[in-house]
Amino acid sequence: MDREIKSLLEQKLDKINELLKVTQSISDIIKKEDIEELLKLFKDRQQLMDDIDHIDGKLLTFFKDDKNALVKHINSDGQLKAINDSVLSLVTRIKALDDANLEGVKNLFAKLKEDIAAFRQTETALKGYGLLGTSNRDGAFIDTKK
Repeated sequence: MDREIKSLLEQKLDKINELLKVTQSISDIIKKEDIEELLKLFKDRQQLMDDIDHIDGKLLTFFKDDKNALVKHINSDGQLKAINDSVLSLVTRIKALDDANLEGVKNLFAKLKEDIAAFRQTETALKGYGLLGTSNRDGAFIDTKK
């Protein structure tokens, strides 16, 4: 059982490392303001988080879904505790990056919101001048009886 738990914790550590890399990539993409790439990374990140949840579920099955028993067992073994401490350290780094990314995403979406508002205002002005929303097939009446 201990080997299986150690193996699962190592898998979790690997997934958390990948999650950290994706989170750092998200930071870079936010600075570049590439929305499409950002959405792809969010999808990848969600998949990694789902994988981590699956690993956590497997770990809990050894202890009949008792988190306290799992934590107690991990803390009683030096190797397991070392792996778990590494996981917790990485999660702390990811959380710090996420907080910074959240601010960046909020600013990015505020900018997009302003761009959309400006676009709508321009669209309204173009419609007012008749440059937008009219087709070439519209006829014009010319009064020739004057």
